[in-house]
Amino acid sequence: MSSPLKDQELLELAGSTLVSARDPNTSYRLERVIGEGAHGVVYLAQQRSGDLETSTVIKLLRPRALRAGLGLVTLGKEVAALELLSKRTPPTPYIVQLLDSGSVRVRDGLLDLPWLAVEYVQGGDSGTTLRTRVEASITQSGHAFNAERACLAIHCIASGLTAIHEVGVVHRDVNPGNVLCTGTGAQEIFKVADFGLARVSSVTTFGNVLLGTPGYCAPEQSFPDKVGVGPYSDVFSLACCAYFVLTGERYFSAPTIPEMLVEVHGRERRSLLEARALCPELQENPGYCRQLDALLAHATHADPHARPPSADAFGKRAVASLQAAP
Repeated sequence: MSSPLKDQELLELAGSTLVSARDPNTSYRLERVIGEGAHGVVYLAQQRSGDLETSTVIKLLRPRALRAGLGLVTLGKEVAALELLSKRTPPTPYIVQLLDSGSVRVRDGLLDLPWLAVEYVQGGDSGTTLRTRVEASITQSGHAFNAERACLAIHCIASGLTAIHEVGVVHRDVNPGNVLCTGTGAQEIFKVADFGLARVSSVTTFGNVLLGTPGYCAPEQSFPDKVGVGPYSDVFSLACCAYFVLTGERYFSAPTIPEMLVEVHGRERRSLLEARALCPELQENPGYCRQLDALLAHATHADPHARPPSADAFGKRAVASLQAAP
């Protein structure tokens, strides 16, 4: 009896080729590992379709995640969510696009590992995630995003979430590490990615498990049997991302979800004016900061039904407040 496939062997698949089950003329050659997570490994790959060759990203499920069962559900949720979004007309540029999915046989056919292919987002020197771009801004200028750039980021993320919600999907893990970035200046675009925790009406939920990223996940995600998770849960996370975009800091500082629940139910909220990396144009206009503070507090209310009704509503109010600043 052979031993189980080890995660290390998954990291050694560079050079392997995956063939699309949807189109036998399409294949993906794995080049190098560009990311690792609890449930999977992410490869940069070259997609070949006839004479065309383009860079793409392949997510492969870890063997231990497959054996545990949870990882397969996670990947299934991402595929289901992205397939719904791929059928949306017109498509939105603010969501990472699904290209393909399938499974690859390893260990002489003894194990099938699921994979999915998504568009490759080239971040360049400015960084690939919202987190790295805000951190780069602070390193280079001493400040997080200015009002104009923050408007663009909030608009992109809110528009992406609006598209997600319109097809019946709730992301549930919107945070600066799950927003990918490409382009610079007026061509900069922010794309919502990583739908591994997404809730789709046709997919079984995870049950009563604490899920999400501390500092960004809505409190109702910890008690899905008591308060349903909905678009208002992503509005909560969007507000936390907006604070990070403007300050480079977390809106809620609690390091764990249980501690964060206590913090969210408290009356106090951080002010933008407390942050050292707030851009000068906002530092010099405390009145506008207080307007934004009130909006952030509203969007992160412990009662989900007391928040703005949609990501679009929050995004428009935040952008309007920032555009009004001198």
